[in-house]
Amino acid sequence: MNGMELFDLWAPAGAVWSPWAKPLLFADPLLPSLGAAADRAASPVSVSRFPASGSMAVVVDLPGARSVEAGLSLAGDGFRPVPLFNGAPHDGALVPTQPIRHALKTGAETLRFARLVEDAPPAFLLDAGRQSPAGSAPPGSYDNRWLVFPQDFPSASFLQSRQITRVLLLQESGAQPAEDLAHVLRRWQEAGIEMLLTHPGDSMSPAPLQVDKPSRFRALSYRALALLGLRRNSAGGFGSVVPVPSSGGAVGFG
Repeated sequence: MNGMELFDLWAPAGAVWSPWAKPLLFADPLLPSLGAAADRAASPVSVSRFPASGSMAVVVDLPGARSVEAGLSLAGDGFRPVPLFNGAPHDGALVPTQPIRHALKTGAETLRFARLVEDAPPAFLLDAGRQSPAGSAPPGSYDNRWLVFPQDFPSASFLQSRQITRVLLLQESGAQPAEDLAHVLRRWQEAGIEMLLTHPGDSMSPAPLQVDKPSRFRALSYRALALLGLRRNSAGGFGSVVPVPSSGGAVGFG
Protein backbone atom coordinates (compact mmCIF):
# COMPACT_ATOMS: atom_id res chain seq x y z
CA MET A 1 0.00 0.00 0.00
CA ASN A 2 1.50 3.32 -1.04
CA GLY A 3 1.06 6.64 0.70
CA MET A 4 -1.85 7.82 -1.43
CA GLU A 5 -3.77 4.60 -0.89
CA LEU A 6 -3.11 4.78 2.84
CA PHE A 7 -4.30 8.38 3.02
CA ASP A 8 -7.45 7.45 1.13
CA LEU A 9 -8.13 4.84 3.79
CA TRP A 10 -7.67 7.30 6.67
CA ALA A 11 -9.47 10.12 4.84
CA PRO A 12 -11.92 8.47 2.44
CA ALA A 13 -13.77 10.52 -0.13
CA GLY A 14 -17.28 11.18 1.06
CA ALA A 15 -16.52 11.00 4.78
CA VAL A 16 -17.68 14.17 6.52
CA TRP A 17 -14.38 14.87 8.32
CA SER A 18 -11.88 13.94 5.57
CA PRO A 19 -11.34 17.57 4.44
CA TRP A 20 -9.54 18.27 7.73
CA ALA A 21 -7.11 15.32 7.55
CA LYS A 22 -3.48 16.32 6.95
CA PRO A 23 -1.69 14.43 4.13
CA LEU A 24 1.89 15.35 5.05
CA LEU A 25 2.91 12.06 6.71
CA PHE A 26 1.39 10.07 3.85
CA ALA A 27 3.34 11.85 1.10
CA ASP A 28 6.24 9.38 0.94
CA PRO A 29 5.13 6.16 -0.83
CA LEU A 30 7.81 4.20 1.01
CA LEU A 31 6.33 4.37 4.46
CA PRO A 32 8.39 2.86 7.32
CA SER A 33 8.11 -0.87 7.88
CA LEU A 34 9.70 -0.98 11.33
CA GLY A 35 8.04 -0.18 14.62
CA ALA A 36 9.24 2.07 17.40
CA ALA A 37 8.28 0.50 20.69
CA ALA A 38 10.12 3.21 22.63
CA ASP A 39 7.44 5.68 21.63
CA ARG A 40 4.85 3.79 23.66
CA ALA A 41 4.29 4.52 27.33
CA ALA A 42 3.25 1.98 29.94
CA SER A 43 -0.30 3.14 30.61
CA PRO A 44 -2.95 1.68 28.28
CA VAL A 45 -4.78 3.78 25.75
CA SER A 46 -8.21 2.74 26.98
CA VAL A 47 -11.13 4.58 25.44
CA SER A 48 -13.64 1.78 24.93
CA ARG A 49 -16.02 3.27 27.52
CA PHE A 50 -16.92 6.09 25.11
CA PRO A 51 -19.00 4.47 22.36
CA ALA A 52 -19.92 6.87 19.58
CA SER A 53 -23.29 8.46 20.26
CA GLY A 54 -23.37 10.90 17.37
CA SER A 55 -23.38 13.91 19.68
CA MET A 56 -19.75 13.76 20.86
CA ALA A 57 -16.45 14.40 19.10
CA VAL A 58 -13.04 13.52 20.57
CA VAL A 59 -9.72 15.36 20.42
CA VAL A 60 -6.82 13.00 21.10
CA ASP A 61 -3.67 14.86 22.19
CA LEU A 62 -1.27 12.06 23.12
CA PRO A 63 2.44 11.56 22.39
CA GLY A 64 3.36 10.16 18.98
CA ALA A 65 2.00 6.76 18.03
CA ARG A 66 -0.16 6.60 21.15
CA SER A 67 -2.46 9.11 19.51
CA VAL A 68 -2.94 6.78 16.53
CA GLU A 69 -3.49 3.80 18.86
CA ALA A 70 -6.20 5.73 20.69
CA GLY A 71 -7.77 6.68 17.37
CA LEU A 72 -7.92 3.05 16.30
CA SER A 73 -9.49 2.09 19.62
CA LEU A 74 -12.07 4.82 19.13
CA ALA A 75 -12.71 3.55 15.60
CA GLY A 76 -13.78 0.27 17.17
CA ASP A 77 -16.45 2.25 19.03
CA GLY A 78 -17.69 4.01 15.91
CA PHE A 79 -15.57 7.20 15.79
CA ARG A 80 -13.81 8.32 12.61
CA PRO A 81 -10.10 8.98 13.44
CA VAL A 82 -8.89 12.12 11.64
CA PRO A 83 -5.06 12.48 11.51
CA LEU A 84 -4.00 16.11 11.97
CA PHE A 85 -0.23 15.47 12.22
CA ASN A 86 1.44 18.38 10.46
CA GLY A 87 5.22 18.02 10.95
CA ALA A 88 7.14 16.84 7.90
CA PRO A 89 9.03 13.52 8.07
CA HIS A 90 12.83 13.56 8.01
CA ASP A 91 15.54 11.24 9.32
CA GLY A 92 16.93 13.96 11.59
CA ALA A 93 13.65 15.63 12.54
CA LEU A 94 13.35 17.25 15.96
CA VAL A 95 9.84 15.82 16.32
CA PRO A 96 10.02 12.08 15.49
CA THR A 97 7.49 11.05 12.87
CA GLN A 98 8.47 7.44 12.12
CA PRO A 99 6.52 5.97 15.08
CA ILE A 100 3.41 7.84 13.96
CA ARG A 101 3.80 6.80 10.33
CA HIS A 102 4.36 3.21 11.36
CA ALA A 103 1.21 3.26 13.48
CA LEU A 104 -0.78 4.76 10.60
CA LYS A 105 0.44 1.99 8.32
CA THR A 106 0.02 -0.96 10.67
CA GLY A 107 -3.38 0.30 11.78
CA ALA A 108 -4.73 0.34 8.23
CA GLU A 109 -6.40 -3.06 8.42
CA THR A 110 -7.95 -2.29 11.80
CA LEU A 111 -9.41 0.88 10.32
CA ARG A 112 -10.60 -0.93 7.19
CA PHE A 113 -12.49 -3.56 9.16
CA ALA A 114 -14.09 -0.94 11.42
CA ARG A 115 -16.44 -0.23 8.48
CA LEU A 116 -17.22 3.28 9.65
CA VAL A 117 -20.17 5.16 8.22
CA GLU A 118 -19.50 8.38 6.31
CA ASP A 119 -20.98 10.57 9.04
CA ALA A 120 -19.35 8.80 12.00
CA PRO A 121 -18.42 11.36 14.71
CA PRO A 122 -14.77 12.46 14.56
CA ALA A 123 -11.75 11.73 16.73
CA PHE A 124 -9.11 14.32 15.81
CA LEU A 125 -5.57 12.97 16.32
CA LEU A 126 -2.68 15.19 17.44
CA ASP A 127 0.88 14.57 18.60
CA ALA A 128 1.33 16.01 22.10
CA GLY A 129 5.06 16.30 21.35
CA ARG A 130 4.54 18.66 18.42
CA GLN A 131 6.44 21.50 20.13
CA SER A 132 9.22 19.44 21.71
CA PRO A 133 12.04 20.06 22.29
CA ALA A 134 11.59 23.62 23.53
CA GLY A 135 14.02 26.38 22.72
CA SER A 136 16.00 27.31 19.63
CA ALA A 137 16.78 24.60 17.10
CA PRO A 138 20.51 24.08 16.45
CA PRO A 139 21.85 25.07 13.01
CA GLY A 140 21.72 22.21 10.53
CA SER A 141 18.89 20.42 12.33
CA TYR A 142 15.54 19.66 10.72
CA ASP A 143 12.97 21.69 12.64
CA ASN A 144 9.50 20.22 12.07
CA ARG A 145 7.86 21.47 15.25
CA TRP A 146 4.31 22.60 14.69
CA LEU A 147 1.20 24.08 16.25
CA VAL A 148 -2.51 23.72 15.66
CA PHE A 149 -4.68 26.70 14.78
CA PRO A 150 -8.46 27.14 14.75
CA GLN A 151 -8.31 26.85 10.94
CA ASP A 152 -7.08 23.25 11.32
CA PHE A 153 -10.42 22.19 12.80
CA PRO A 154 -14.06 22.53 11.80
CA SER A 155 -15.82 25.54 13.27
CA ALA A 156 -18.21 25.25 16.17
CA SER A 157 -21.09 26.00 13.84
CA PHE A 158 -20.10 23.14 11.54
CA LEU A 159 -19.83 20.75 14.49
CA GLN A 160 -23.26 21.81 15.68
CA SER A 161 -24.67 21.39 12.18
CA ARG A 162 -23.58 17.73 12.46
CA GLN A 163 -25.32 17.46 15.88
CA ILE A 164 -22.01 17.55 17.80
CA THR A 165 -22.81 19.11 21.18
CA ARG A 166 -19.95 17.72 23.30
CA VAL A 167 -16.19 17.41 22.81
CA LEU A 168 -14.01 15.06 24.85
CA LEU A 169 -10.31 15.89 25.23
CA LEU A 170 -8.11 12.84 25.78
CA GLN A 171 -4.63 13.85 26.94
CA GLU A 172 -1.84 12.31 29.01
CA SER A 173 -2.19 14.52 32.07
CA GLY A 174 -3.09 18.00 33.26
CA ALA A 175 -6.32 19.88 33.78
CA GLN A 176 -5.99 22.25 30.79
CA PRO A 177 -5.26 21.68 27.09
CA ALA A 178 -2.00 22.75 25.48
CA GLU A 179 -2.04 26.48 24.77
CA ASP A 180 -2.34 26.17 20.98
CA LEU A 181 -5.20 23.69 21.33
CA ALA A 182 -6.88 25.98 23.88
CA HIS A 183 -7.39 28.53 21.09
CA VAL A 184 -9.55 25.93 19.34
CA LEU A 185 -11.41 24.47 22.30
CA ARG A 186 -12.16 27.85 23.88
CA ARG A 187 -13.89 28.94 20.66
CA TRP A 188 -16.02 25.81 20.69
CA GLN A 189 -16.82 26.29 24.36
CA GLU A 190 -17.92 29.89 23.85
CA ALA A 191 -20.23 28.70 21.07
CA GLY A 192 -22.05 26.44 23.53
CA ILE A 193 -20.30 23.10 23.00
CA GLU A 194 -19.80 21.18 26.24
CA MET A 195 -16.16 20.31 26.99
CA LEU A 196 -15.02 17.16 28.80
CA LEU A 197 -11.61 15.83 29.85
CA THR A 198 -10.16 12.39 30.46
CA HIS A 199 -6.77 10.67 30.59
CA PRO A 200 -5.60 7.23 29.36
CA GLY A 201 -6.40 4.47 31.83
CA ASP A 202 -8.72 6.74 33.81
CA SER A 203 -11.47 4.54 35.24
CA MET A 204 -13.73 7.45 36.15
CA SER A 205 -16.23 9.22 33.91
CA PRO A 206 -14.93 12.23 31.96
CA ALA A 207 -14.71 15.40 34.01
CA PRO A 208 -16.23 18.72 32.93
CA LEU A 209 -13.59 20.97 31.37
CA GLN A 210 -13.67 24.74 31.57
CA VAL A 211 -11.05 25.88 29.05
CA ASP A 212 -9.13 28.91 30.29
CA LYS A 213 -8.74 31.79 27.85
CA PRO A 214 -5.27 31.48 26.28
CA SER A 215 -2.89 34.35 25.64
CA ARG A 216 -3.84 36.58 22.66
CA PHE A 217 -7.16 34.76 22.31
CA ARG A 218 -8.93 35.97 19.14
CA ALA A 219 -6.23 38.61 18.61
CA LEU A 220 -5.60 39.39 14.95
CA SER A 221 -1.87 39.09 15.59
CA TYR A 222 -2.02 35.62 17.18
CA ARG A 223 -1.45 33.48 14.10
CA ALA A 224 1.29 35.72 12.69
CA LEU A 225 3.17 35.80 15.99
CA ALA A 226 2.81 32.05 16.52
CA LEU A 227 4.14 31.32 13.04
CA LEU A 228 7.29 33.36 13.69
CA GLY A 229 8.86 30.45 15.55
CA LEU A 230 7.88 27.80 13.00
CA ARG A 231 9.43 26.64 9.72
CA ARG A 232 6.98 26.07 6.89
CA ASN A 233 7.42 23.16 4.50
CA SER A 234 7.05 23.58 0.73
CA ALA A 235 4.76 20.53 0.64
CA GLY A 236 2.52 21.98 3.34
CA GLY A 237 2.73 21.75 7.09
CA PHE A 238 5.96 22.44 8.92
CA GLY A 239 9.58 21.38 8.57
CA SER A 240 12.83 22.63 7.07
CA VAL A 241 16.56 22.64 7.78
CA VAL A 242 17.78 25.37 10.12
CA PRO A 243 20.37 27.39 8.18
CA VAL A 244 24.00 27.21 9.24
CA PRO A 245 25.45 30.72 9.72
CA SER A 246 28.03 31.67 7.14
CA SER A 247 31.64 31.71 8.33
CA GLY A 248 32.65 34.83 6.42
CA GLY A 249 34.45 37.49 8.46
CA ALA A 250 34.43 41.26 8.30
CA VAL A 251 37.01 43.07 6.15
CA GLY A 252 39.13 45.56 8.05
CA PHE A 253 40.74 48.74 6.69
CA GLY A 254 44.00 50.06 8.01
